[in-house]
Amino acid sequence: MTHDTIKILFWIFTSHNFSFSFYNKIPNPYADYRKELDNYNSDTDFQEIHGCDGFSNQHLNGSRYGAVKTCTMTIKFLFHLKERNVSSYQEYGCKYLYYWLYFVALESKKSIENTLDLYREINGLYNREHDGDNKFNKYISKMNNDTFEKVKKIIHIYDVFNQYISQVKSEVPGTKCTSSCIELFNSYADECREAYDYDFCNKLTTFGEQYNFFIRKIRKCEGEEYFLPPVNVFDATRVIIIPFSLMFVTSSILSLLYKFTAFGPWIRRLIRKKKNMWENTNEQPDQSLNTCEIGENISKKRSYNIAYNSS
Repeated sequence: MTHDTIKILFWIFTSHNFSFSFYNKIPNPYADYRKELDNYNSDTDFQEIHGCDGFSNQHLNGSRYGAVKTCTMTIKFLFHLKERNVSSYQEYGCKYLYYWLYFVALESKKSIENTLDLYREINGLYNREHDGDNKFNKYISKMNNDTFEKVKKIIHIYDVFNQYISQVKSEVPGTKCTSSCIELFNSYADECREAYDYDFCNKLTTFGEQYNFFIRKIRKCEGEEYFLPPVNVFDATRVIIIPFSLMFVTSSILSLLYKFTAFGPWIRRLIRKKKNMWENTNEQPDQSLNTCEIGENISKKRSYNIAYNSS
C-alpha cells in the first residue's frame, strides 16, 4: 500500500462524521498544490512581488488573472516549493504548475507550447530577481506535452471517481459496482506499460488501491470484474542499477573493513594459510614420485645381483 493511500485512509477514518466520510470526495495527488494557489488568489491583502509589477506577456492578454497577478501567484508558488525542500514534492509541484497555468490562468485559450514558454519566462524572472538558483530548471526543461497530459489524466480519473462516489451515496451496498473508472484506468495502465513513467505509474497504482478499497470495503462488492488490476510495470533500469549498486556498496564496506579493522589481518592470515596448504599439496606428488623411483631402483639392483650370482 502506497504512502498516498495510507494518507487517504487516515483522512477517512479520522473524519468527525465517520459514516458519511466514506462518500466524501477523494482528493487527487495534486489537490494540495491547487489549494496553495487558490489561497494566493483569495488573499485579501494581495501584494505584487518584485519583478512582477511591470511584467507583461502576450499570452496573458485577456487571461483570468492578468499578467501581474499570474506572475505573482506563480513566483509565490515557486517560493513555496523551495521552502518545502523535498525533491519529489518540488518535482510534482512544478508539473502541476504547468497544468494550472494552462487550465486555470490561461483558461485553455492558448496552446500547450505557449503555456510552456510563459512558464519558462516567469521561472527565469524568479531566478534573476529572487535568487532562484535555477533550482527548478531541471524539471521545467524536461517538460513537454506528454508531461501535461499525464497530470491531466490523473486529475481526470479522480474527477470521474468522485462523480461515481456521489452517484452511489444513496444506493444499497453490493449494487452499482461498476464505474467508467475501470475502462479509463485500463487505458492509462496500457500507456504506462508501453512508455514507463515512474510518477504516472506510481499515481495510477495509488489510485487503484484507493478505488479497490472503496469498492470492496464501502460498496461491499464481490467479483474480480469490479476491481482494478495491478499496473505491473517492469522497471528494467532499476533491475540493472540495484544489483550494481549493491556490488559497489559491498565492495566499499569490505575495503573499509580490510583497512581499518581486525578483519584485514585475519583475512591475510587465512589467505597465507590456504596458500601454504596448496603448496604442501603440490609438493606431495613430487615426494610420491621420488619414493616410487627409489623403489624401482632397488628392485632393479636386486635383479642384477641375482643374475650375476647364477652365472
